[in-house]
Amino acid sequence: MVSHKQLILFFVFISMIRVGITNASATERLQLHQVLQDDVNGVDGLGNPRNVKVLADNSTVFVSSGDDNAFAVFSADRDFKLSFSQVFKNAAADIHGLEGASGVTYLGNGQKVIVTGYYDGAVSLFSTNDNRYRYDTTISDELGYNRVFDRYVPLAKVDHFGLLGAWDIIKTDDEKQLFVAGYMSNAISILDVDADKNVIFNRTVTTATPLQADLGKPITLALSPLNDELYVLGFDNNQLTIFDRSDKGALIPKQIIKDQVDGVTAFLNPQKMIVSPDGHVLYVACAGSNTLMAFKKSNDGKFVWLQSIDNSDVGGAGLEGASSLAISADGSTLYAAGESGNGVFIFSVGSDGQLSFEGKRLTANGHELKKIASLTLTDDNQYLLVATGKSNSLVIFKTLRQ
Repeated sequence: MVSHKQLILFFVFISMIRVGITNASATERLQLHQVLQDDVNGVDGLGNPRNVKVLADNSTVFVSSGDDNAFAVFSADRDFKLSFSQVFKNAAADIHGLEGASGVTYLGNGQKVIVTGYYDGAVSLFSTNDNRYRYDTTISDELGYNRVFDRYVPLAKVDHFGLLGAWDIIKTDDEKQLFVAGYMSNAISILDVDADKNVIFNRTVTTATPLQADLGKPITLALSPLNDELYVLGFDNNQLTIFDRSDKGALIPKQIIKDQVDGVTAFLNPQKMIVSPDGHVLYVACAGSNTLMAFKKSNDGKFVWLQSIDNSDVGGAGLEGASSLAISADGSTLYAAGESGNGVFIFSVGSDGQLSFEGKRLTANGHELKKIASLTLTDDNQYLLVATGKSNSLVIFKTLRQ
């Protein structure tokens, strides 16, 4: 006869087997491809890498560096092995706007690259000439860190561009507009792009009236697949603002999602957001509650809560400071990470948009995957690039389907 104690030991054993299988599966699905470390083997510009962009043909990788105050360029060979190419730093006499470099995007096939500087309250523009990049110009109010981050100093009358605390930057599919989240400005800065890819300031958006008086200190932006909706995450006010966007670029407040409103809970310090490829689901990483949340579009066009996932759903730990998300082009796989936790988490996505935990990759080259600042999939979904923030490295995995 099997005793109660034997049954307990049996279930513990089975649980250990399941965890082992889960982690083995994650290791198989994310095969280590390359590790680049700041100040090792000639690599520069990876001091606290924040964001990564990859050209559609996988030939070039752009990285913003928060501690090097830099924009770095890497070339990739046919096997997507990266080699350091160039770096631009604020320390150079003729370059400014990169202090606390955070967001990065590009126009065309990399003809122009735009980088946000959080502490400089700026966007800096770079262009290519004979496969080499050069610094062009910076758009900024040039108020300086001490003034911008002094809470007792009013800024409204001197904040013209809405770029103070510039964090995230995104572009429309037609590349005619750029949107920048200005955390300290509590604004969205809208920049137009002309036919010659010149970037011109258009206007700022500071309110979602009549739905909400402000944007809740925005740090992350996203557009719907049709570019007819703009999503804005307000970090301090635990807020998601949704705008309808017209063909001419007009923004009309449509919906506000906030913590403790309409049954939404644990929506604390939302830091990263992605949209499902079909535009039906918004996934949000909430750093303040160590939670991943999903909101699904209902028949009336409004988003409603669908699912929440925290550490209790993924083995007990690892999602602390949830702040990074990436989703495959077919919408079947979602990757997540927490900057205060460890590991890259893998989820399968159901037909209804709900996430099912598949496993987590905890190490690379024997070192813990931690302090992750961002996750980036190449357009062909073959590689996942992991920027490790304060670990000062860029880790690249080859993604394999099971």
